[in-house]
Amino acid sequence: MTRYAQSGMAAAADTTAAWFTLAGALGGVLVTSAVALTTAVLNHRWQAQTTQRQIQHERDKQLRQERRETYAKYWNSWNRLMHLLGELQQRVEHQGAAAVPDDLYSQINTARGEWRDACDAVYLICSQEAVAPMEEHQRTTQARHAAAERGEHMIGRDAYMNLNDAMRKELL
Repeated sequence: MTRYAQSGMAAAADTTAAWFTLAGALGGVLVTSAVALTTAVLNHRWQAQTTQRQIQHERDKQLRQERRETYAKYWNSWNRLMHLLGELQQRVEHQGAAAVPDDLYSQINTARGEWRDACDAVYLICSQEAVAPMEEHQRTTQARHAAAERGEHMIGRDAYMNLNDAMRKELL
């Protein structure tokens, strides 16, 4: 073979090697870029999901705290009303309705207004599962009020327990 042919073959071999080197380098860059891009996308997605979980956890925590405060206010106002209705029932039963001082009726009306306000707040914050027990408890409380004005004692333990259980379930 001639020198010219040998140099042409050597040049072709050098060119082929250069093309393979270039293709390998570009392929390596392409694979590395694809891996880096995939990693970045997955990291972003995982961070977004983590952030969403944290936000939801904080919302749930805040809602439970608001419910706890609202339910505590409800039970405090209900207990005050029940105490006053117990006093009314005792006086009517033993002394008659005429012996009940106007001041007691005024205290009962104030306590009933506070209890109704607390009822409204509970309806705003409670879940659907607590609505029926709340309505039942309100009906029982109103019946207890009417019974106290007649000097009769009425027990509404089931309604109390149902509402208490529904509220407790929401707080856990």
